[in-house]
Amino acid sequence: MAMCAGNVPDTRETAKPAGGRRVALLPISAGRGAPLAILVFILSLALYTLTLPPGLLWGGGDFATFQTRIYLGDFASDLGIFGHPLWVIVAHPFSWLPIRDVAWRANFATAVFAAAALTLVFLSARILTRSNVASLLAAGALAVSHTFWTYAVMPKVYSLDALLLAACIYLLLRWRDGAGERYLYPFAFLYGLSFLNHLIMVTAAAGFAALVVSALWSRPELRNGWRPIPLAGVAFGLGIAPYLYLASWAGTDASTAGTAASFLGGLLYVFSHPRALLVGLGWGALLGAYQYPITVLIGLLGIYYMWQRDRGAAALVGLGVLGTLLFMFAALDPRAGSVYVWNLHYYLQAYVVFALALAAGFAGLWSGPLAAGGKRRLGLVALSLVFPVLLYAAAPTVAQAFWRDVPDFRPLPGRDNLTYVLSPWKQGDTGARELGENMLGALPPGSTLLADYSLWAVVRYLQVVEKARPDVRLVRLPDKEQQMPVVLQYRQAADLYLSDVYRYYDVEGIQQYFEIVPAGPVYRLVARRDAP
Repeated sequence: MAMCAGNVPDTRETAKPAGGRRVALLPISAGRGAPLAILVFILSLALYTLTLPPGLLWGGGDFATFQTRIYLGDFASDLGIFGHPLWVIVAHPFSWLPIRDVAWRANFATAVFAAAALTLVFLSARILTRSNVASLLAAGALAVSHTFWTYAVMPKVYSLDALLLAACIYLLLRWRDGAGERYLYPFAFLYGLSFLNHLIMVTAAAGFAALVVSALWSRPELRNGWRPIPLAGVAFGLGIAPYLYLASWAGTDASTAGTAASFLGGLLYVFSHPRALLVGLGWGALLGAYQYPITVLIGLLGIYYMWQRDRGAAALVGLGVLGTLLFMFAALDPRAGSVYVWNLHYYLQAYVVFALALAAGFAGLWSGPLAAGGKRRLGLVALSLVFPVLLYAAAPTVAQAFWRDVPDFRPLPGRDNLTYVLSPWKQGDTGARELGENMLGALPPGSTLLADYSLWAVVRYLQVVEKARPDVRLVRLPDKEQQMPVVLQYRQAADLYLSDVYRYYDVEGIQQYFEIVPAGPVYRLVARRDAP
């Protein structure tokens, strides 16, 4: 039977597998959900468009870099594990839009991907719950969740990850519920292709496998005809082939294998260090509650409902969340070289999968305890969709009572870090452009500017995309420990400048050879006569 009764009549045939539970076989009509799916897309896209940053962003440099790459169509450089060529390929056409600047168009591309992901989450939830209301509430709760909203308005790969994951889930559910192999093969191909966007997609593998095994076990007609499974494997191979080819061509296949080994080593570290495990669980739970401050309880109730009535779907959700959790645990290993809390956006994968549990929970409440309570239903909607927005608006003000700034977060002019981190909307974020233009405006003709990645990416966007100050030679500095050989290469430059003196710079090493003189938003490097 359907997991929970809703406002869509259940007309599917069912079969009774071992264990006595009935599992849905035939899909609902896709056409009946189309108007609502379109509405989900339009409303979510409107929300994200209204809260888009107006243009250029810094975000550790990645955002400005992606805004530059969408203009160049540059998917072939930086083909390491984090090159994300699929995002560039899919987003590049947005750079042709005849509105606003290139940076805004890159931001808009992420909004479109996020809105499309929510549309497919709605359709998948509708397949599972048979309830339009529950599916709308689940998609809405995901839409206003902090991390999803944040990466729906900022140009990085995670909204496309969400879209690829949601599309794979939808296709696999359609196949599982009897719509035929024409959904299984595209699922397998798309899942393979998704690795060209980000390796985080591997976290969904166990959940997908569990759903396939569950379907084969519960449906005799599939269990007796295994031919589609090897063909699906071929489709997956075709999908992942571009990633494998590009990794081999760029010589990064070894680094991919190294990442897998590092992941296993990270898990071994975490499970042998209880304190690290508790830190990971604590941050994961805290951030999950921030995404779904009320509805997390509804999602947990939904997992219970799913386990009772559709164990394949329950395994999809449970293993999907667990896969992301394990992926994140590996980052707790200090040998990973990154700060764990700044990787928390990777939990976005789990939030997308968890939305299916939300739908099951909403359906159960809507048709059960809230079946005859109009005010209670209205209250549930408000708590699910309105309360998170109010929380994100109030959180920066509340946080100021405890912290003056976000710990270990770089101060930059024109940016309040507490608001930047705790509130997902970015419509007033103009600091990157202002700083970049001010830096270029302060430089004399023919000067050389040395900059860390964050500021380098902003200035590079202005030079490459907007052709600003081509006379300025822009040099990207490596990490602090490797900076001095690069700095000394430009020791004889007539006008040499440093973009900042933050802790990312080897200020002590630079001061052995130069006096660092403030010059507006930048610093002039004046050669010391007593230098070695």
